[in-house]
Amino acid sequence: MLKIPRRMEEVLLMASQRKMREVDIAAKLGVTKQAVSKSLREARARLTQIFLTVAELLNSDIARINVEKGFMILRNRQTGARLYVIYVPGQGPLVLFAEKIECTSLNKPFCEKLVKAAKSWGIVEQYDNLEEAISTIIGRMEE
Repeated sequence: MLKIPRRMEEVLLMASQRKMREVDIAAKLGVTKQAVSKSLREARARLTQIFLTVAELLNSDIARINVEKGFMILRNRQTGARLYVIYVPGQGPLVLFAEKIECTSLNKPFCEKLVKAAKSWGIVEQYDNLEEAISTIIGRMEE
């Protein structure tokens, strides 16, 4: 399964979203700094491996990987389209195609999940308009 263990996710999100130092994370979780350091190292390696697997499955070239923010940008070899992959904590990778997405009825749960994941990684703040939020997410990934 393309997922990181829950505790590793927690440490990785603390380090990326809140920009906490390893010492502060260790104090908050009640573990040693060495344990946090090892967990961060392993979580980053696993997330990178997940992204590489997704790129291979989608027959795409990697344009950018940002493990600190939990996303990857791909270019599909067949169509040339850009694909955006974000890791959803607790669930695994989620792929967004570059075309304009409409967040109505059928796509609304997908859009909400995407915005929630981006917020948990600190990519974007909460928005009322989901389509505007997704445009902002894509823009921040491209920066």
